[in-house]
Amino acid sequence: MRIGEIRSVSAKAGIVVWTVLMLALSSCGYHFTPVGGIVPEGAKTIAIPVFINATYEPYIDVEVTKAVVEEFLTDGRLEVTSLDTADLILHGSVTKFEMTPASYTDKNYVASYNVSIGVSIGIEDRKTGKVLSQDTGVGSVFISSYSVALGNISSTKIQKETAVRNACRDLASSIRSRVLEGF
Repeated sequence: MRIGEIRSVSAKAGIVVWTVLMLALSSCGYHFTPVGGIVPEGAKTIAIPVFINATYEPYIDVEVTKAVVEEFLTDGRLEVTSLDTADLILHGSVTKFEMTPASYTDKNYVASYNVSIGVSIGIEDRKTGKVLSQDTGVGSVFISSYSVALGNISSTKIQKETAVRNACRDLASSIRSRVLEGF
């Protein structure tokens, strides 16, 4: 085989590999668009009002909202803006806040807790008022836990706040994925 023939075969093989790769990626739902999922074509902005707190945990609505706003700001595909100028509105309600004991001391005191947060969300097209999507089953995926420092309430409180922020960030990541990637 001559060098020209080798280059021709190599170029054809490259085209075949590229075609197969594109077909494989398109068949698994992956796409190369900047915004996908449930976001309509042309939407560039999103408003994220404070989530409703349907739990007994104070300020969890504020923590979840802060984490969601930060997640969308970091992602950058949709600009976070006010309600009156947004293309989309992300409505949310914190429906679950659980702290379950994860471990105990040898005297049966709780040594650590796991934190779990759940929300319901809805995406609305602000211009038409049409609800594009609603999801009641969004929850933190990773276990966020904190230790109880017996006799040291302030240390335990700080650890709980850190665990709650971690759970909120995890939840915010799930929400962003559902909105922008559709899963």
